[in-house]
Amino acid sequence: MTGEDWRRLADYVVARRVELHLRDRRAFAEATGVTDRTLGKLENGQRVSASTLGVVENRLGWAPGSCRRILAGGEPNAAPADPGQAEYDDPTLRHIASTPGLPPDVVRGLIALARNWRQGSEGTDESAQRRA
Repeated sequence: MTGEDWRRLADYVVARRVELHLRDRRAFAEATGVTDRTLGKLENGQRVSASTLGVVENRLGWAPGSCRRILAGGEPNAAPADPGQAEYDDPTLRHIASTPGLPPDVVRGLIALARNWRQGSEGTDESAQRRA
């Protein structure tokens, strides 16, 4: 992938972010959990990690693999509106559940892992607050 491919992706990301009324990159950073600096690199046509691309796809409402499709000269796909995935309010869980090619038992395991991790993180924050 060339620098031109990454600049093309940057244009798509900025356009979609603005379309979603996330005009400020800092607000987008907060919504994704990705640092403002990393998003700045992406939006300026510089390479970022595959995990960053996955988080960005998720927040922009694109199907998994959309950033790679854009880098290859294609178009992003909208995240599927699969009624079976409606049970997941959390966008990360929806993203995991809608990733093509994952066997159902792997999806269940990843979702359970993500939920446990989040619950552990929340518990840690509460414990820290009680100690403070």
